[in-house]
Amino acid sequence: MKKVLLVTKRTLLEISESMHASEPLKRLLDAGDPLVEQEGPAHARTMAARAVVRRALDAAGLQVVEAGRTGRFPRNRFDLVVVTGGDGTVLDVSRFLQDTPVVAVNPSPETSTGNFCATTADGFGRLLQRILDHDIQPLELTRLTVSVDGRRFPQPALNDALLANVVPSATSRYIIDVDGFREQQKSSGVWVSTAAGSTGAIFSAGGLSRPLDERTLQFLVREPCAGRRDSYSLRRGMLGETGVSFVSRMIRGGVWLDGRRSAIRVDFGAVVRISPDGPPLRLFMNT
Repeated sequence: MKKVLLVTKRTLLEISESMHASEPLKRLLDAGDPLVEQEGPAHARTMAARAVVRRALDAAGLQVVEAGRTGRFPRNRFDLVVVTGGDGTVLDVSRFLQDTPVVAVNPSPETSTGNFCATTADGFGRLLQRILDHDIQPLELTRLTVSVDGRRFPQPALNDALLANVVPSATSRYIIDVDGFREQQKSSGVWVSTAAGSTGAIFSAGGLSRPLDERTLQFLVREPCAGRRDSYSLRRGMLGETGVSFVSRMIRGGVWLDGRRSAIRVDFGAVVRISPDGPPLRLFMNT
């Protein structure tokens, strides 16, 4: 292992200094408003963690390239990707990776969710040495893929996919197909989740938490239409290797991958297939 890509979460203070920040946000930060009072300490913790991680990588004699922003990473150029950030940063990075292993460092455990993080900055040096010594191997986490009318979307999803109307308050209309059993439904949409994403949105909606290394998907119909929900047979369940298919009955529908990170347009009559055949994400965990 010689060359490492280092990707660090951008803090709200860093974002506020860019042109992407809204003026109201900048005014709140400049005024030290209580709404954003935690952002200063969180920024300081992230900057300190970034420095600790960089020193550990330099001490190990590794060649480090720091990513200016999340984007497409050349395949086979790096031996390891180090993420200094929480689960959101891991999700941002993972959609552009194929087989390069990842290790995530939680820079601010007080404010950042770190289900995908193996350590904090203080423990990173020891964990890095275990990785270099081949003392631990990465877990292979299942990722799902989406195809629309046979055309596969290039980016896999680590957490979940949501089929729904583009208008959040509008009814989602579709035909769902699980193992050849078809049912026409109306609801607020359908969650399809990997095991890695089972503690996220689908769990909040009533789904089941699954072991991280499980390879199956699960689905959950979100807010089935009142008056019909009791007659729906396909409301939730586990999915096999064939996944789940939908025929859209929406003029303006879509599939959202890992929250806000990718959106796929779905027209009326389009056939959507969601399956667990994406390239697995190779993630180091401190086991």
